[in-house]
Amino acid sequence: MKKNTYLLILLIPAYFLLSYSSGAPFGYSGSPGDNGRTCTQCHTADGNSYMPSIALQNFPATYQPGQTYRIHLTVGGTSNSKFGFEATVEDNNHQKQGVFGAVSGSTQAIQNNTYITHTSSSTTAGDWLFDWTAPAAGHGTLKMYYAINLANGNGQSTGDYVQSDFAEMQEDVSNLTEIKKNKLEIYPNPAVEIINIKNLEMQDMQAEAIDMAGRIYPLHKYANRIYISHLPKGNYVLKLKNDKIAYTKTFIKK
Repeated sequence: MKKNTYLLILLIPAYFLLSYSSGAPFGYSGSPGDNGRTCTQCHTADGNSYMPSIALQNFPATYQPGQTYRIHLTVGGTSNSKFGFEATVEDNNHQKQGVFGAVSGSTQAIQNNTYITHTSSSTTAGDWLFDWTAPAAGHGTLKMYYAINLANGNGQSTGDYVQSDFAEMQEDVSNLTEIKKNKLEIYPNPAVEIINIKNLEMQDMQAEAIDMAGRIYPLHKYANRIYISHLPKGNYVLKLKNDKIAYTKTFIKK
């Protein structure tokens, strides 16, 4: 017996539809970091344009670093019987930023909380609630990309309609006198155990590393050295800050 829940899946081969009926697999938000992939790679339209009305309520045009925002994504103006979605946030380098959190059972965060998608209990309303926590300071302009599948409920991946778009937000730096990027000189980079800082008095500075998912790792410093041996391998933003100024620099932990 066919199940209409097959149509809730975003962007997967037909024989995987049942496996992902409770949420989309990561990597299909339509973002540049996802190579522009959207639900159209599986779900095909029937030639009709449903002209959905999509709203991102409480979406911050300006975000504060570390702040959590509760966002309400809704789809209206259509008669489709099933809905599914996936969203992610990226910076201008197409790196994932911030972390998502599920709310009220209508959504679930996946892939280390860098994506948010629907659950099986939220596919009939086109109405989803989720949290997004902004990364630490120094990431500038961010974009939330989303892909929404409007399914016709025929039990197949045909005759559906996919809508994808993005919304942009700017970093609020009003709490700092200045954020200086690229003026921070560090070596070596990539580094394994220690990063050395050039031409900066660090006595009153706090040091931390922010990974690409927005997780913050406090760092120990001594003189002009910062110790990073405890960090997992990967790409990070090094941040040195006090109550007046912040310096940031990207680095690689090997």
